[in-house]
Amino acid sequence: MSIKNHIKIVTFTVMILLLVAACSGKGGVPVSGTDIEVPGYSGPAWHPLALLKTGEHPLWFELAAGGPVLIESPDDASLAAYSPWPFARFIIDMQVWDDFLAMAVNRDGFLVLGAAADDTEAVLYRARGGLIWNSYTAESFFVWDDKPAVLLYRNDFFIEPTAPSLQPQVYVLDMSSPVPVGASVPALENFPPGDSWEAEVLHRGPGGLWYYRLKEKGKDQANTVYFRTESLEEAGTRIAIGEWRNSNTQEIPENVARCLAEIINAASGSYPGGLNLVKLISPENKEPRVFVPQAATGTGEDLLYVYCREADQFAIAIFPDGQGYYSGGKEPAAIPFTLPPLPEGFGYTGIAVFGKILVASWEEQQDASIGAAGFMVISLPF
Repeated sequence: MSIKNHIKIVTFTVMILLLVAACSGKGGVPVSGTDIEVPGYSGPAWHPLALLKTGEHPLWFELAAGGPVLIESPDDASLAAYSPWPFARFIIDMQVWDDFLAMAVNRDGFLVLGAAADDTEAVLYRARGGLIWNSYTAESFFVWDDKPAVLLYRNDFFIEPTAPSLQPQVYVLDMSSPVPVGASVPALENFPPGDSWEAEVLHRGPGGLWYYRLKEKGKDQANTVYFRTESLEEAGTRIAIGEWRNSNTQEIPENVARCLAEIINAASGSYPGGLNLVKLISPENKEPRVFVPQAATGTGEDLLYVYCREADQFAIAIFPDGQGYYSGGKEPAAIPFTLPPLPEGFGYTGIAVFGKILVASWEEQQDASIGAAGFMVISLPF
């Protein structure tokens, strides 16, 4: 039986009532599925929170300690104290995975959208990371063993860490478990001599090689080493810091989907700050991908966030201020559109499409710190 058929038998009456109550203007409502009964359900083991019925008006969610909270708009977000980003709760990345859209949340776990009976609806799940995730910084969203995976580590840039060293450091989203599952990744566990080493950052460089950084933690320790490997199944080769820095040089793809090329060309000539980097989410790619377009015109760090389906030549993109373009069909011209406006000091940080639902993450930002953060869902307007 397919996931969609599984969802049809789930009773979400309690949560639908909560969503209606929240939209009536009575303030934020925690989206908690503890009262949901799921007779005969045999789908994912993650905790089902709500059935999201999208329409022309957005549903806004703020990330809170107890899970996502439905709010009227980001104007009504809680007055969360700004925290340096390693200690803040925010969506670090999104990725299409089988019939799901997975969102990795720093200091929390995974949020997942799953298929429902109608493609303008989605089931919102939560795989709560608990104390482990709340004590470590989540970064490097990638795929391990065909599952979404996140690297957890102790960030010591702003303060000296108090949590103990964590093993394993990688946690995956597994359909058979209600919580993220620890996973052993050989390359990230091949440490130099010593007791306080841990992996901090993992990324793919141009050419498909994996690059990662290990650091020795502690007040009297300042050792950092860098590695590259073709496969995370085996130990990497140690490299010099210069090669590590060059591995962060984003690629310039020779060819992109025509629909995406139309958007890049339009954005490079119209956005006031110019176009510098493109961050791409695609069903055709296992991991999110960042690259420098050939039409790069900007010098800042603002990204053009893109979701692109090459199979049917559909792409949609936004800048942090919500200005964007979409393209698709036999004549994929880039057509401008705008997401709902955010308050001053807020910005969009990602976009994806799930069925006929547009999903966008957002944050309240101040230099390297984050206040409130969350995501928005709305029916595709085109």
